[in-house]
Amino acid sequence: MNALRRIANIVALSMIGLAASAQAEESPRADATRIGRTSVPKAPGFQELYDFDAAAPTLADATFRYEVRVHRAHVVMLAEQGIVTRADAATILRGLDAVDARAARDPGLRTYLPYEAALIKEIGPVAGRMHTGRSRNDLANTVNRMYYRDQLNRTIEALIALRKAVVQKAADNVDTVMVVYTHRKEAQPITLGHYLMAVSESLGKSIDRYEQLYQRVNQSPLGAAASAGTGWPLNRERTAGLLGFDGLVVNTIEGTAGWDHIAEFASDNAIYLSGLGRLGSEIQLWTTDEYRSAELDSAYAGISSIMPQKKNPDSIERSRQIAANSVGALTSILTSLNAIEYQHSVARVPLEPRSIDALLAATHAMTGVVQTLHPNKQQMLRYAAENFSTMTDLADAIVRESGIDFREAHEIVARVVNAAIDAGMPANRIDAKMVQQAAQAQLGHPLNVSDAAIRDALDPTSNVARRNGVGGPAPAAVQRTIEQARRELSAEDARQSKRTQALAVAARQLDAAAAQLASQR
Repeated sequence: MNALRRIANIVALSMIGLAASAQAEESPRADATRIGRTSVPKAPGFQELYDFDAAAPTLADATFRYEVRVHRAHVVMLAEQGIVTRADAATILRGLDAVDARAARDPGLRTYLPYEAALIKEIGPVAGRMHTGRSRNDLANTVNRMYYRDQLNRTIEALIALRKAVVQKAADNVDTVMVVYTHRKEAQPITLGHYLMAVSESLGKSIDRYEQLYQRVNQSPLGAAASAGTGWPLNRERTAGLLGFDGLVVNTIEGTAGWDHIAEFASDNAIYLSGLGRLGSEIQLWTTDEYRSAELDSAYAGISSIMPQKKNPDSIERSRQIAANSVGALTSILTSLNAIEYQHSVARVPLEPRSIDALLAATHAMTGVVQTLHPNKQQMLRYAAENFSTMTDLADAIVRESGIDFREAHEIVARVVNAAIDAGMPANRIDAKMVQQAAQAQLGHPLNVSDAAIRDALDPTSNVARRNGVGGPAPAAVQRTIEQARRELSAEDARQSKRTQALAVAARQLDAAAAQLASQR
């Protein structure tokens, strides 16, 4: 049910848009937390930030459904190899169905030895043959890999949806002129589309990392037994295929001792979420009362219990908190590995379902934040025009018109800026007289710079248009990156579909093989 709810949340994100606010007056949610300026219904992606923690299963509960499939694949292989008789295999498979039904009601049966005891009670001593050539060590590592590969697919799916939202918002704002900041100081004019395509490129790299990790995770350690393998003639490739693995963890020690793929998952999470947190931090600044460069949609905002004017960026702050926590998960895993030998050990710290569900909740929330963000285009343009972000182009114009070197032009413009600030003058009111006064003070003589060149240099829209090189902020340049990103997203969708389809095919093959064998008497 949790999985179905998360899927429903993802679908709902794409349908929210600006409708969340409009919907408020028609059907306000009976929710005491939705008061004041945010009395509109809370978006599903926002609500998930509150719900995921309580809904997160334990690792044992989350992996149990994979363990029962490993049992079936192993039994099918044992029968095919002649290690157990087909009659015994059929008895075991029918017994597994009965014990699985009991385990669904009794969490105490969701660990191996109690489960095996229940199976022996159900069908007798023949149940013990299921464990031939196998240990809890390779069983647990196989089950974990099956669980984590599905979580990787969930993660990739969520990142693709976020990247699509970012690219679409960029496409809607290729002409929205704004200022890019460095050191939290206004730097140069860009567009909102240009900024968002930087985020898209970063997301593309995270998707790449997760896809590469999937290949390393989707290798079967089954057959490694306790660590030294087994003398039974197992067909490791057969069980790997039935379970949807692409290949084997070949060495039997690595099969039970290896944990770097889990550390890598946690590392990839921390890297990705650090970028998501930076995006959240920037949007939160834009939406402050001082910046007023954008407005957070009410469906993703909270309210103060005492201050009715407040519209708090709760969805962003909760997502940033999740980003911070991801570093703790990574640190715990790496510390546990540093403290143990290269062998199977339960001292190794796993990546808990709660940590993964938190990442997904933050991703879904920020997807909705981006989709429903309301840019204040006039304010953004005003900041770009008035707050000296055009000064680099003014220096460049002086170089082009007068032929002096850039460093001299840089110092002349610095004098102009100081004079404007002292006079309380915005950047777009700088004129040729101020430039000539600064040149006289710096060089001892005036410059040959036209009024038209200065006006053009001070126009933020012209600033942006000039930067039409690869990766630049000019609308045409941004449009090219949008088109490239959409091609990449199409390929990412195709690879995601291929991975999930391969797992579905393997699941059907296992079900068919187990059913055919279980039908024998």
